[in-house]
This record gives sequence, structure tokens and C-alpha cells, in this order.
Amino acid sequence: MKSLVTIFLTVLVLASCCPAQSDPPPYEEVHAKIRHLSDQQLINCLSEKHASCPLEDSYRDSGLISAELGDRKHSDELIAAYESGDQLQRYYIVQSLWQIHNRKVLAFMRSIAFENLPPGQDRDEVFFPLDYLAQHCDQRALARLSRKVNFDKSFPVGCILWAPTVEAFARCNYRPSSPSLVLALNAACLNITDAAMKGLSKFFPNACEQASSIDELEHCYTKLLQENSAGPR
Repeated sequence: MKSLVTIFLTVLVLASCCPAQSDPPPYEEVHAKIRHLSDQQLINCLSEKHASCPLEDSYRDSGLISAELGDRKHSDELIAAYESGDQLQRYYIVQSLWQIHNRKVLAFMRSIAFENLPPGQDRDEVFFPLDYLAQHCDQRALARLSRKVNFDKSFPVGCILWAPTVEAFARCNYRPSSPSLVLALNAACLNITDAAMKGLSKFFPNACEQASSIDELEHCYTKLLQENSAGPR
């Protein structure tokens, strides 16, 4: 899972904020340079100004830096850096903390997760603190992430990250997510569809077993929800 997260964060960064390079350095070379820097040096490299970053621009891969800091699990230093960091540093530090599970990080995520939330989808700018809490079965975070807007036409983040969020709704027994799980049945990503099916099977045991296609499943569960507008018992 760690390698998949690292790959996803790196692709996300390169697609959203970094200019294309004609001849980027090999991944192994970039990773080696990043791995040999101190925590503070890496945090400096995440800054908007990054004047004190010892890496050349071609090696300053923010996704890999964030993943490396997460792997090191020095949560106290990361939380302190967040408090004094600029907007870009905070963005990546939260992604590092998202990979660390302890009580201090849980308390920290609770302190920031519900600040400046957008009216629309919870894209990656706000996703990571919310998802961290959802993975710990925080009811407020589960309610926020299971809103219809997060399942309508597209998802807040890619399949690798969003599937575990969908799985958390069932694992945490969050039954109000059922309408959104029905929407997720037609996801282009099979891991999201599978998570939705497992969640609905848990909330509606022995229901819709006769369905032979995704469309029939969607119709069946939609009908069940309409018949019981108060939700499954």
C-alpha cells in the first residue's frame, strides 16, 4: 500500500503543479537524494519559496518528499512545521501526517479537518484530514465524505485513495452512506465498485441477490432506499 500511495501522490503532484520536463532524472536517483536529507531540509524543500532547499529544481519532487517524511513518522516535527509553514508546505505536510497513525496526529487532524471546507467536492486540498478521521470512524468526517456531491459524476481523488474511504463507510457501520454507495456502484474503478457492493451487502443483508448486473443492483438498492426513506434498520 505504501508504494501505491507514493506513486499516486507523485503523479498527483506532477499533474497538478509541476511543469513537464523533457528529461527528468530517474526515479531512483531522485529518491536517493531525497532520502539523504534531514527532515528540516525536506520541509524547507516543500516551501513556496524553497530558498534554503539543497535540491535542484529537477530533484524537488514534492510527492516523493511528502512520502519520505511520512515514512519517517516524525509527527511532532511535522506538526510543528505545519504551524509555521506556508500554504504549500501545509498542503504536503498534511499528506505526510496522513501516513502516520498515532494519537497526536489524530488530535491534530481533528483540529484542522473542518476548517475552510468548500461547498462542493472535497478534493485533495481538504481530503486528507477528513479521510484520516474517517479511517478512525469519526462520524462527522464520515458524514462529510459520504455527501452525494462526492459521488456525483466523479470522485474527490483517484481510485487508489478513494476506495479505502468507501470501504470505511461499511467498516465503521455508517449506514447513512447507503445512497452514495449506490451511486458508487457504477464507478469506473472496480475497487470502488467492490467496496460499494460490500457496504450495501452489509447494510442490506440478503437483499438484491437476484441482480445479475450492476444496473440491476443499482435499481434494486435504489428501490430499497425509496421504500425505507429512513434508511436500513
